[in-house]
Amino acid sequence: MIEGIALDPKQTFWILTMNLLGDSASLEWSKVFGSWHEDTHWTRVVPKARHGEVRAALLVQLSFTQPEWKAYQNEIVAYRNEIVAHHDLKATVAKYPRYDKAIVAANFMFDILRGIANPDQLGGIPTSLDRWSDTVAGNMSVIVRKAFEASATLGSNVPSD
Repeated sequence: MIEGIALDPKQTFWILTMNLLGDSASLEWSKVFGSWHEDTHWTRVVPKARHGEVRAALLVQLSFTQPEWKAYQNEIVAYRNEIVAHHDLKATVAKYPRYDKAIVAANFMFDILRGIANPDQLGGIPTSLDRWSDTVAGNMSVIVRKAFEASATLGSNVPSD
């Protein structure tokens, strides 16, 4: 559903909504996979003795080499740093990052971190991020579909150059 909106937005509302969702994704993803110096980076939670094992398993999960991972990570973090968190007037980012592998990485790391966490402190945290996000997306799709259909009757308000 959301792909149709992203591919052919007819209203500036939908363009702004998609942009904000992409911006939020870069912020949240960078908390876990961005700078090693951040308190929320995965290396601050995973025991140091397991860093190599987890890093290798992540690369396998993503079908990435280490240099490919670094380039991909840098793409999202640069977008976050230059466009989202700090409006860098000399930004070098030319396009939105692709989040296909970022979602796989997030699901993978969620499972790792959840496995390390104290079960007594997890509260209502879902057992699977992937399954939880599919459920949320399914619940939201009804609302988004109706809103998109309603806005389609308004015609386009997207300026044409």
